[in-house]
Amino acid sequence: MKVKLVAHTSGVEALVATSMLTTTSGSLPSAIHGRLMGSPEEVAEVVGRLEVQHGNVLEHNRLVWVIDATSDEVLEAMLDTKFLHLTRLGDDKWLMSGNLRAVVEYAQSKDSAFTRELTDSVRDVAPTVYRSVRRGRT
Repeated sequence: MKVKLVAHTSGVEALVATSMLTTTSGSLPSAIHGRLMGSPEEVAEVVGRLEVQHGNVLEHNRLVWVIDATSDEVLEAMLDTKFLHLTRLGDDKWLMSGNLRAVVEYAQSKDSAFTRELTDSVRDVAPTVYRSVRRGRT
């Protein structure tokens, strides 16, 4: 399987951090998000404390991939996780969408070439979460 991230919500980790801080702050989510968008250091610090008990803080985003895979490989992925949505584009080409929670939970549930490639695909858009998943910390 070949996985290529082609689109994503902007500021994925800032949204994760906003979700985390909204539960502990009296500030409006929009004010928290505005502050965090101007402070990547604070975003990394907040997201670095992430421990996923309830993955809802990872749901406020959308990620879209194009994958090259056989029907059997796609069927296996669909049976493994119900939170990644797949649409056939052609013979062995698929459009897949989901959120960061789906990626993290899938990577935690199964170690395969596909889950490793899927995790690697979010390295640039969610570097702190990526490092946590790779270390097995989330």
